Amino acid sequence: MRLIFSILIGLFAYPYLQADEYNIPPSIRFTIDREGSSPPLVYYFTSPDYADKTYPILVLCEGSTSKGDLRSVCWFREYFSEKIRPLQVGYLTVEQWGIDGNQIDENEFWRHYTRSQRLDDHLQVIHHLKDYPPAGWNGQLIFIGVSEGGPLVTDLSILCSNTLATINWVGAGDQSWADELWQFFEHWKENSFWMRLYDAVPRWLPFSSDLPPTRQEYDTLVQEIIANPNPDLRFGGMTYLYHADAFQKSPIDYSKIRAPFLVVEGTEDSTIDSCDQFVQKALAAGAPITYFRIQGMDHWLRKRPDIIDQSFKWLEEILQTGESTLLIGQENNG
Repeated sequence: MRLIFSILIGLFAYPYLQADEYNIPPSIRFTIDREGSSPPLVYYFTSPDYADKTYPILVLCEGSTSKGDLRSVCWFREYFSEKIRPLQVGYLTVEQWGIDGNQIDENEFWRHYTRSQRLDDHLQVIHHLKDYPPAGWNGQLIFIGVSEGGPLVTDLSILCSNTLATINWVGAGDQSWADELWQFFEHWKENSFWMRLYDAVPRWLPFSSDLPPTRQEYDTLVQEIIANPNPDLRFGGMTYLYHADAFQKSPIDYSKIRAPFLVVEGTEDSTIDSCDQFVQKALAAGAPITYFRIQGMDHWLRKRPDIIDQSFKWLEEILQTGESTLLIGQENNG
């Protein structure tokens, strides 16, 4: 049962299939030294096929992972590379701590894996690019993130004044991680055979779920996790360290979203209410938001290649004209 529960968390956070091995050309792999004896920060950068003019750099931010699912960010590059190349932009992915292509140190990964660390790693690479700009880069950045990568690209677009555009796929939310995670559990209880089966399993059995049965007990656990951010303890397939970091995320300053920002969310996703609140608050703050609110879509964006195509068409308009023909705040039901 615990295995099934961990798989469910993985589905929520990691909505794409992955390959096992990657052929990484040395020409796209770059490193930045970290402090002390830590392994270097690795990132992968590819310039446009025909760099006859200056170009922006598109930063891809992948979803999260859970125990047993560790992979290089190269899967995310490969999944979208054919969509990106015609845009004639540079594109970049930042490797996760403890992973270097096909080399994975699980202990190193889990002792450093938090949302804040992922944000710090991306900012370090961006600062490095500013100090050592690739030939032809015009200084502008585009951010695309999915699931956990959604909050990451929101933060990056706020912190980077040179943001040209942002696409946030199934990852824009105004509610806290504690609230979103609980709503995910409740959603699966209502809609999943396996989670309904959980409720029929006596809690005293050794293979019962680690999910607290009531919101009060869950809130107590949240506070215990915050007080003890231990990377060796787990809840729902993720470490206490990861959750404690995410539980304490600061509110979003929507007034600092200045560049065109596309939000994509499905009405069958457990986070739809949180996403609706994100859009409402962002628009109230004057942010240039376009909202693709897709009827019947869940968290698995890859099942809707038409929506992915529409997202890249939106980005292509930004690249060509500097703006989108879609109205700010327009809802698109797919």
